[in-house]
Amino acid sequence: MTGIMQDLRFAVRQLLKNPGFTVVTVLTLALGIGANTAIFSVVEGVLLAPLHYSEPDRLVVVWETIRGFRASGAPT
Repeated sequence: MTGIMQDLRFAVRQLLKNPGFTVVTVLTLALGIGANTAIFSVVEGVLLAPLHYSEPDRLVVVWETIRGFRASGAPT
C-alpha cells in the first residue's frame, strides 16, 4: 500500500511540474470520455433500446415498385 501512495505522490508532483502537459492530458481524457459517452448514447438509443410499441414483432414494411424504382411506403 505504501508503494501505491508513493507512486501517486510522484505522479501528482510530475503533473504539477508540467502544467502544459497536464492541461493537454486532461483535455484529451475529457474529449475521449465525452465522445465515448455520445457514441454509446446513440448506439443504445438506436440499436439496443426496445421499440416503443406494444407488439414490435408485428411491424412490417410495405415496398412498392414504380417504373422500375423501388420505394418504401404503402401503395396509394
